[in-house]
Amino acid sequence: MRLPLRYLLAATVALGGCRTTPEAPTTPEAPATSEAPTTKPRVDCGPAIPGMEAVLKPSAFVVLGEIHGTQEAPAFATRLACHAASTGQPVRLALELPVEEQPRLDAWLAKQDGDARELTDSAFWRREVQDGRSSEAMKQLLVRVRDWRHAGLPLQVLAFDPGGKERDTTMADQLLKARSEARADTFIVLVGNLHARRDVGAPWNPSLEFMTHRLLQAEPGLVALDIAPEGGSAWICRGMTADTCGQQSLRSRGAAQPPGISLQKSADAPDRYDGSYSVGALSASPPALGASTATPAPR
Repeated sequence: MRLPLRYLLAATVALGGCRTTPEAPTTPEAPATSEAPTTKPRVDCGPAIPGMEAVLKPSAFVVLGEIHGTQEAPAFATRLACHAASTGQPVRLALELPVEEQPRLDAWLAKQDGDARELTDSAFWRREVQDGRSSEAMKQLLVRVRDWRHAGLPLQVLAFDPGGKERDTTMADQLLKARSEARADTFIVLVGNLHARRDVGAPWNPSLEFMTHRLLQAEPGLVALDIAPEGGSAWICRGMTADTCGQQSLRSRGAAQPPGISLQKSADAPDRYDGSYSVGALSASPPALGASTATPAPR
């Protein structure tokens, strides 16, 4: 679904750095053994996200509505997933990527290292029309996840977009299938903020059931959060051709919110989301491969 620009919202976030560090043994007084001491890797997810304890319950299902093509939304989703997985809870970070990318993702994430070009060597990353889902920020998200996985975090990535005309239906079905196979896991879903809506109806289709609305029957405890609007910029496509894509300014709406998660519903549309997450002013993230590597669409 191509989202009308006027429905995109905006936001910023204070994002912590990510690194892996060895953790010293916690029992130095233990009797010596013939085996060499081992260390347990520890991941630094950055500072705790204010309000995250309200949504990171065991087996939580959290949907983060984003504006495609920003640096901050993918970084926020990754940071939230890192904090959830740091407790030992298995986490599935679900991304609005084509399901055909799953084998490539699995193979690349399993490697200890490797060139990111192996990850992006596919038609999806080389599309002529780059709508933000194949941005540099999304590539960096996957690089961080791979590092954290090899540091010991129980973190998986799920590509859940089968494409087609009825994307809200097929994406919901894909997520429910994955959920049925891992009910104990925490799911953190990053998706365009229209797909993240709990309610029904859009100006162009009053009966449209968004992805998250379709998920609610099976996941009544689901928490849907929209990105808070605080201006900035995003890499956005206004149409279906490459010349309609580029960095666009975003207007803020309302007063700025402190960074973090708020479960306060909108007074104007209380049924749309359960709350919001604030990441401050947004900044555009261009395509990971750039326009020079895009593959022209068939004519």
